[in-house]
Amino acid sequence: MTLTPTITDFALSLGGADPVIGQQLVASGWYVDPATGQYYYYDVAQNQWYVYAAGYLYALAAYMNPAPKQETLAPGEKLKITLSFKYVGVAVTGVSARYAIGVSGAGGFDEKVYTTTTFNIPENLAVTPITVTNTATLTLPTTGVGADWDDIYVKIWGGTPSIGGSEVFPAYIYGYENALILIGLAPAITEFKILDFVKV
Repeated sequence: MTLTPTITDFALSLGGADPVIGQQLVASGWYVDPATGQYYYYDVAQNQWYVYAAGYLYALAAYMNPAPKQETLAPGEKLKITLSFKYVGVAVTGVSARYAIGVSGAGGFDEKVYTTTTFNIPENLAVTPITVTNTATLTLPTTGVGADWDDIYVKIWGGTPSIGGSEVFPAYIYGYENALILIGLAPAITEFKILDFVKV
């Protein structure tokens, strides 16, 4: 008998907090991100999210999801990302994980800042899945940061025995769009005025 590793509920969270547990939506319809006010449409029959922009609906990448929250990040600051999944199976060593900040678009995900690490998955031969997490910290460069670098993703593959996939075609991939609010990219002066004037 050969045991095959089984991974479910693959997800990620921002800021090193407990992994976000998503809820399965049961109805098609419009949803509003309370943090950004962005409208999204979800088609339950196709399990597809669409973003509304400039009068059109654009399909979100299958692995990209609306961010459940946003983190403010300035050049030189660090972002800790935690991935999470449920697991049943034998111990797996040397699983590769890639964490990235970048730009998600029609051509895929353009990684601007990334790191690749490896981690091990402990054995779990019980019926009940265990939760496995892994983290990495990315530092936003101090110069050259684009205002559109607001998306993040993680992907995992390989290991011994392999969970499947490769770096180019990972076994599991998950991302968030509009997860970051980038600040400090350009000088910003507000409330410019004459503070006072008096005879001297």
